[in-house]
Amino acid sequence: MERVFYKKSTAILFIAAILVVVLLLCALLTTLVQMSALKERAEKLNALIAEARAQGEMTKELLEYLQTDDYVRKWAEANGRLNEKDIQWLEEQLAS
Repeated sequence: MERVFYKKSTAILFIAAILVVVLLLCALLTTLVQMSALKERAEKLNALIAEARAQGEMTKELLEYLQTDDYVRKWAEANGRLNEKDIQWLEEQLAS
């Protein structure tokens, strides 16, 4: 029977080298999996940021509308705070 390794130390070094390579491959695969998961998370966060910015713009527009006289008049009419005489007086004032 032919021997592959003539010295015991050569066999141990060879096995140790194989183990190091396997460990490095495992570390590489783990890092790649984590990177893909982080990419997905970054994409979701970017989508959430864009959505929050759009909502901020809509909120700003709504706040600007709520400060208008037209909104106040419509709100007062809807909640019964103005009667017909008040509405006619307001329309006369706005017309002149």
